[in-house]
Formats: sequence, structure tokens, C-alpha cells
Amino acid sequence: MKKLFTLIFLFATVVVSAQSILISYNGTPLANGDTLDVVVPELGATSEYFLDLTNQAEEAVTIKVVKTDLEMVPGATASFCFDRNCFPPTTIEAGNVTLEPGEVLTQSDARSFHLSYKTSDYGVSLVQCCFENKNNRQDKATVIFKLSANPTNIQNVVANSTLRAYPNPASGNVNIDYSYSGNASSLNLVVKNLMGSILTTKSLDVNGNKVMLDVSEYSSGIYFYSLEADGKPVVTKKLLVK
Repeated sequence: MKKLFTLIFLFATVVVSAQSILISYNGTPLANGDTLDVVVPELGATSEYFLDLTNQAEEAVTIKVVKTDLEMVPGATASFCFDRNCFPPTTIEAGNVTLEPGEVLTQSDARSFHLSYKTSDYGVSLVQCCFENKNNRQDKATVIFKLSANPTNIQNVVANSTLRAYPNPASGNVNIDYSYSGNASSLNLVVKNLMGSILTTKSLDVNGNKVMLDVSEYSSGIYFYSLEADGKPVVTKKLLVK
């Protein structure tokens, strides 16, 4: 019997150690199956949540993602971008990203993953994202997004922050009006494309209210611009370039 328990323990150890994919959020590693509590800062706007992926194995791993809407606020939508493509909310499985041993896929990489969520009503949605080794579906890492939009969150962010771009759509210079009354040592305007790649980062005056952005070199399409306080997004909005 003792030998049997030993074998079971060894087998469990092998299974646990076989997990090659590590998920991180804002630099913090997550355990497999963790629930990630995130705030939805604004009703009717698209909020973006980026994950980093690390290959912990000693060999290359090809990863795909499977999205499952576990519980949704009526009318809310959750979609994702991965492997240089952004997909509609109806897409539940995509990706063919190969990471070398020890490689980390961060949001600065066009192949990176981020979840987009939009709701026009208060409430909590649960969205599961599972990152699978395409050559071994048992080798996977899962995270559940708990997306909370409640009156307190929305009122606090709206009270502390405003962000508006005009003209929008734009083709040259864009005026960005902003305000932030929270406590932050640094404030930045960050512009990203649909793949999540950072195109522009501008340092803002914490006590200021306006900055100009030149988008003349941008290709026509959809971009996201964010007001970030101490490196964390406070408000994210959409910018159209024509």
C-alpha cells in the first residue's frame, strides 16, 4: 500500500510539473485556475485587459486560447485579440503562437493576448480563458476574469478622470483633453493598435488638461488611447484614424 501511495504521489508531481504555460497579469504570476478580479471603469466603453504568457518548458510550445463566457451581464460582450488578430465575441477558440523555452509573450508583442469587454449595464461577468499546448491539450493554464461594473467603481473613475480626443476620426493632429484628480506620481497617454502593441507613450502633466497627438503616420484603422496613472490604465477609449 505504501508503494501505491508513493506511485500516486510521483504521478501527481509529474502532472503538476508538466504545466508549461504560466499566465501573468501586471507582472504578477497567476496560479492555474485563478480568478482575476478586474474593474470595469466605464459603461458603454471597451475595456482592455492584457495577459503575459511564459513558456516554462524546456522545449518550444505552440499555444491556442479557448474563451468561455461563463456568466454575462445581459447585453455585455467579451472578445479577444491573439496571434496578431482580433476576433468577434462569437469566436471561442483561436491562435497558433509558438514560444521558445523561457520566452515571455508581453503586450509589446503583436502576438500578445488581451481580453476586450464592454457592458452598458452594471453587474458582474465571468469569462474563462484557457491557454492550451496544441500538442498536448492536458498541458494548459486557465484564468477566469471577474469583470465588475458597479456604481461605486464607475462613479469613482468618472469623478477622478476624463479623457476625450477630437477630431475623432482624425488624420493629422488630435487634441486630447484629460483630467485626473486621484493620487498619482506619473500620468501617461498610451496609444495602442488592435494587436495591443504600444505605438505612442506621452508623459502628461498631472495638473494639466490637454496634449496634442500626431497620428499622421498611423495607418487607417482603429486604435485605443488610455490615460495611465502610475503605469495602470484608468480610462481607455477608441480612436479612429482615416
